[in-house]
Amino acid sequence: MNKYAAASTYPWRDTLENYRTLAEQAGSAPSDGWNQARKLSLVESVVRAYTPYQDSEGAIIDPFSKVERYYSTPAFAMGASVLVQAGHMDLLASAASALSHSIDLVVKGCAPDHHPDFFPVLMMRAYILLKPHMPEQAKIWAEALKKIQPEEDYVFTMSKMNNPNRMINWNAIMISGEYLRLREQLASEGTDWMDRYLDLYHLTRFTPLGLYQDGPLDRPNCPFSYDIATRYHLDVMLEAGYDGSCAGELKEQLRHGAFSTLLTLSPLGEIPPRGRSSQHQWNEAAAAYVCSAHATQALQAGDRVMAGAFTRAANRCFEAVERWKMDDGRLKIVRNEYQPEARHGYEIYTNHTAYNLWTAAALAHACLSDPGEGVTGMFLPSEVGNRVLQADGWFETIIASVPGQQMILHTAMNDPYTVPGLVRIQQAGLPGLIGPSAAGHAQSGFTEFAEGKVGPLSYCPAWKTPDGKWHSLAGGIPSGVDYDRDAGINPADGGGSILLELVDQEVGDNSGSPRGDDGKHQDQVNGFTVTWLGPLTGIDSLRTRYVQQADLLTVTYEFDGELEAVGALIPLMFSDGHEQAAITLSNQAVRSEYRGAYAESTVLDEGAIIHLKEQPVASRNGLLKEVRMEVIGGRSITFTIRLGID
Repeated sequence: MNKYAAASTYPWRDTLENYRTLAEQAGSAPSDGWNQARKLSLVESVVRAYTPYQDSEGAIIDPFSKVERYYSTPAFAMGASVLVQAGHMDLLASAASALSHSIDLVVKGCAPDHHPDFFPVLMMRAYILLKPHMPEQAKIWAEALKKIQPEEDYVFTMSKMNNPNRMINWNAIMISGEYLRLREQLASEGTDWMDRYLDLYHLTRFTPLGLYQDGPLDRPNCPFSYDIATRYHLDVMLEAGYDGSCAGELKEQLRHGAFSTLLTLSPLGEIPPRGRSSQHQWNEAAAAYVCSAHATQALQAGDRVMAGAFTRAANRCFEAVERWKMDDGRLKIVRNEYQPEARHGYEIYTNHTAYNLWTAAALAHACLSDPGEGVTGMFLPSEVGNRVLQADGWFETIIASVPGQQMILHTAMNDPYTVPGLVRIQQAGLPGLIGPSAAGHAQSGFTEFAEGKVGPLSYCPAWKTPDGKWHSLAGGIPSGVDYDRDAGINPADGGGSILLELVDQEVGDNSGSPRGDDGKHQDQVNGFTVTWLGPLTGIDSLRTRYVQQADLLTVTYEFDGELEAVGALIPLMFSDGHEQAAITLSNQAVRSEYRGAYAESTVLDEGAIIHLKEQPVASRNGLLKEVRMEVIGGRSITFTIRLGID
């Protein structure tokens, strides 16, 4: 069998090959119920929900701000055009009107909210799909599209900014659409100018794992959301036939990035959270396209194992989005149940209409790249085997999984927007938020919250110094400079690093089989330690040890310093904005019960004290409750975390 494989330089190559072996041994996964019709139905639900908001000019008007916002209209045109291609001809006039308006906005330099760079890939895909249905109108569109001058009509270009640090995801997204315009013979220049941007400003941002480090070159902030969004658009460009001077290297980077997405996808189909725009539905919509595109590439290469793995991954991403569909067909665009008007967990730039329709457009792109229903799904890496992975570059994240369960640790110690500690646990068959699924921020950064205290909170060590003050790892290390949410921080400011050591990794029968019908698979264990290298107030050294088994995580924190007490912070899911969890507290344990599931933490040290704070902490998913387990005069503390069904 041919292999769709990583190059020898890919850091997780051995892990990938081990997963391939386990997937082959486990055999095909049961049907997950996803097919092209169901995927298109999800796209259709969002698109049709916005048809009442289209005005006489073709613009989509946001029902909350009452004006056209960002790239809502071209995203609507793209999603609607895919539905037209699928036979929904009643949407043809609406799609065409939106496309005409979108082209007019770019040509006249009046894109809403100054976001023209996001228009070209959406406009061009709609143009390509609608052209056969409206050949005379297509001639008018073509003449207008020929007028676009990239260096003048878009925002994130060197001619406009003359700043390499600003050639971020916007520029790459724009280039992907401009390549489609060139392919349609509607642009006068070749690929040379695109090659320069790719070579100088984008290829340099990729880590060996194929992850795209967004943000200023001298201080990348590396959100996983903008890694996946940028790779999505560059994959569109390659899929469309880009063969410029950077094509070979770009293809390898994007393949490596796709493997990294596959290896780090949770059993619920979610990418790791980190940084701005995390927990937005469009994250998984972009991942759905990346996985669909690489499923098709693997199938073309004759590798049915990887084709099946990427297919199941894409399906899980669709499911992760569908889970948040509202009754009217629109999506809760951030993973909580607050009403859109509350903007809880939204970024300052988050717009309900734009992010609904951009999500629909990305899912529509995934439908176009679907490998077909003849591909048999294979179990995901998070469903078979056990592994501990450390992201490279400045992503500063550890991803650990045993069959059906994944945990995420953030290790950056100077970023008030991405606090250190264990920030997410997700388990197959349980609500995604129960773990919980997001931490509290040290500062809100771009994020808006309707309620709750803004403060750092994760599963992490806490300690009391002789002056009577409590400190926590989630509080991080001050960088020494004021936090600027736009410029970000230098990841090296303030010091601080970690040392990851893998210990006690066991695979009992080495079968690699997914967890059984009873939900148990006790044979597979991850054991690893993280040594946090300060400076941390009052501590000479801090060591955390994690032993991950099916349904049970055992955590030990070891402290070295003159301390009055040591402890552990426990974040409990409290409210999603609609449904409140039941919190119970005993002498040794705290428990959160939510939507038929529970997360329970039990301290194992004799004489430990447990405190539950009354004031809830804001998170993207709603509200958390903070618990502190304490051992007076100790030097270590051990507790367990167990998730399950009530």
